[in-house]
Amino acid sequence: MSPVNVYHCQRCIAPLEAPPGSRTIVCRYCGTHNELQRPALQRAVPPGPPVAAPRPAVVPRRTSAAILLGVAIAIAMLVSIAVLAPRGARVAKTFSGPLELEWSNERKFVVKSDETLHGDVAIFEGSYQITFHGFPEGTRWKVGEKSGRIESNIYDIIKLDNVEGQLGKLPVARYRDPLLGPKGKLEIELPSGQAASIELRQADAAMSVLSVLDRVKNGPVVFEGEPKQENDLSSVLLLETASMKLFGQAVLLQDVDLVAVTRRLPEIKGRKTCTGYKDRAGEPLSDLTIRFKETEATVFDRRTGLVVQKKVFPPDEECPMFRLSIDGDREREQDSYPPTRDIESWLTSLVQR
Repeated sequence: MSPVNVYHCQRCIAPLEAPPGSRTIVCRYCGTHNELQRPALQRAVPPGPPVAAPRPAVVPRRTSAAILLGVAIAIAMLVSIAVLAPRGARVAKTFSGPLELEWSNERKFVVKSDETLHGDVAIFEGSYQITFHGFPEGTRWKVGEKSGRIESNIYDIIKLDNVEGQLGKLPVARYRDPLLGPKGKLEIELPSGQAASIELRQADAAMSVLSVLDRVKNGPVVFEGEPKQENDLSSVLLLETASMKLFGQAVLLQDVDLVAVTRRLPEIKGRKTCTGYKDRAGEPLSDLTIRFKETEATVFDRRTGLVVQKKVFPPDEECPMFRLSIDGDREREQDSYPPTRDIESWLTSLVQR
């Protein structure tokens, strides 16, 4: 099996699996087209006196004319290719044998004869959606009474079902476990007439729950059919990067009264040098500089969207136990960690017992 590198979506921060050599990847949760940035390798130049560049050879006139004619023909061919095949387009594939679909994991189905043609199912911002990758433009799809055609042979996203009304009934402690979405058969038909079908699988709504609750920064978040509450602020939910933590007695998401969000303030309040780090082989690493930054925590009333409390916390000045590393490239500076224990203690004090 080929190794994979793990990145994160630029929009929803969900993990992305990118095979080696990939330059772009579509997020299976939100459909964002992520451009993967990789540093270019540079060849070290040994020190020494400068070497004079060789003098260009004299080319006979007939040879120069032939070269110019060849270049002109090549440019004309490239222009014609660019007109016929737009940039980024993928040539539609044909199949000599039967078209068969199968699930390669919980969320991904593939064409057996060519796994570059595949699809992902996910729930994003309350909608169950399918993302098709590599299927020829004009491929028709059908799920129950809904149908349509794929508009791009690179990737195309279709939204099948809005499940946001069911989120309020999810248990807070196990919000990642329930699977939501339509139950039925996905049918596809290629422009060539070849057809296949596969039973759809439901998906977890974990990322969707976080994105829906995050809307409280712009207004109230009210779940369909939830009972009215009389200012009983007995629970607060802290939204973190890819998870959440409850303080209080709420059982279902619709029981949550307050939602807390945090953000790192941009101003640098100081710096500290941390030393003593080693790699896996036990070799010493360079020092790490911590930039001290404050953290602002804001608590919203979920049902009204109003700000209940806001507080700024000083930075955690402790050196981290480990150094962050991405593809072996270690940063020499990083921001201080939020003072998690202080924030959680403050949120606990806000909850009425």
